Amino acid sequence: MKQIVCLLMLSVLVIGGGYTVDAAGFNDVPEEHFAYEAVIWAQEYDIIDGYADGTFKPNLTITEQQFAKLLANYYELETPYDELKKQTPSANWSDEYYDRLASYGVPLNGYFDNTMRAAAIKRGVVAQAITHLADGKRSLDASIQFLIDSYISTGQNPQYENRNLQKFFGVSNNMTRAQVVTLLHRMASRNYYEISEDAQEIHLNASNASLNTLASNGQKQLDKTMQQTTPAKSAWEGIYTYYYKWGKGATDYNRRDAIISNATSKSFYISLTANDGQESGTVDGTATIISSSKAVMNKSANGNRCVLEFERLNNALKITEVDCIAEHDEGTNFSGTLKKQ
Repeated sequence: MKQIVCLLMLSVLVIGGGYTVDAAGFNDVPEEHFAYEAVIWAQEYDIIDGYADGTFKPNLTITEQQFAKLLANYYELETPYDELKKQTPSANWSDEYYDRLASYGVPLNGYFDNTMRAAAIKRGVVAQAITHLADGKRSLDASIQFLIDSYISTGQNPQYENRNLQKFFGVSNNMTRAQVVTLLHRMASRNYYEISEDAQEIHLNASNASLNTLASNGQKQLDKTMQQTTPAKSAWEGIYTYYYKWGKGATDYNRRDAIISNATSKSFYISLTANDGQESGTVDGTATIISSSKAVMNKSANGNRCVLEFERLNNALKITEVDCIAEHDEGTNFSGTLKKQ
């Protein structure tokens, strides 16, 4: 259906020697703008929206979270049951889109950090994210080549053509809102609507990996030169995971996921989830650091008694529950040793 309407829009109706002007649109994207048709198309399918003043701001640098919204909307990605547990726990308008992209393992930087989401996205990251969904897991060079060979994108620096692919494409350059919408419009005109087998397999999640693990794997898929890291405030901060599959059933597994954030010299915030078969539970709270390698939490953020003892090991976190029955199903607890991701 998208393709049919796209072709209809590209076949503009001629009346009295002039083109008809769609009633929709933005007052800063005139017909002569290079991205006009792309913007009208994207607005038609609710892939984009503008600002309250009726503008689209096509020349504004696009952030990773804005790109995440466009990409998730273009592919109409399904929303997972799980939600990302971020290092910056405050809610963000882009949470829904990152949850959806994480469930398909899309390579992006900002899954766990709101500040990184708000940063400008590099062309190299855009190339790998789009190619992952359109054609499967690819290296940075292979992703660029896919976009070029498919006539979805062109290079920015012709002096490097046939000499240096990454410089030719401009992997470290920022992108504008109009440029990204143009890429998606070209994808639509070339029938790139199907999600790649690689992304679909990740979404099926046969190993029952947590959404955080899928997101972390997506981050690691990015080329090293495209990866961004947020300096940890302390050695405690990070994402910790444990997973063990003990049967063939869909719920025959044990899993622990912990995110430590907002660490200071005296305390840190912990978000912890446990799954044991069909039983599960989640707890959030603040732990007090009592030594360089040990900490303890006495009650949850809900005010319930919940004693958790933490021991920081080499690239791992040992958690021992004493009494958290008010925070989870009776058949599970939060104890275990989790590996730092």
